[in-house]
Amino acid sequence: MKAKDFMITDVIAASENATVKQVLKTFVDRRISGMPILDKDRRIVGVVSDGDILRGIQPKDTVVFNYLLTVSFKAEKIDKIVDELKDHPILNLAKKRGIVTVHEEDEMEEVVNILAKHRFKKIPVLNDQKQVVGVISRGDVLRTIHSNLLNAL
Repeated sequence: MKAKDFMITDVIAASENATVKQVLKTFVDRRISGMPILDKDRRIVGVVSDGDILRGIQPKDTVVFNYLLTVSFKAEKIDKIVDELKDHPILNLAKKRGIVTVHEEDEMEEVVNILAKHRFKKIPVLNDQKQVVGVISRGDVLRTIHSNLLNAL
């Protein structure tokens, strides 16, 4: 069975010009945890996950020196960080290199191997023109196995 036979074609994706705020709203509204970032030709330029956003808003300790030459650490407040980041391009937080994808003609075994090897929750599916035409999640694989393979036994 090929990737195109069980991929989800209604891809929720961000544009390359999307902001952190827009992507976060999509995550919450659509109850998803990650998505590809696409250019105007639907080619993948990045991927972003809820983990990328959490790492982006994670408070960072700053070193403060006072007049007695003592050093203290002060964590930034998350609300301040979020306010500063909300209008930044999502590509600032996204993974842009080494993006792993599958081709729509790849066999299910290859998709399973990639999902397992990289511990991905989902993976973008590309066509011959390198355009995103679908996504496959772990759940999609399990549903396909259940409906097509186990029911045949």
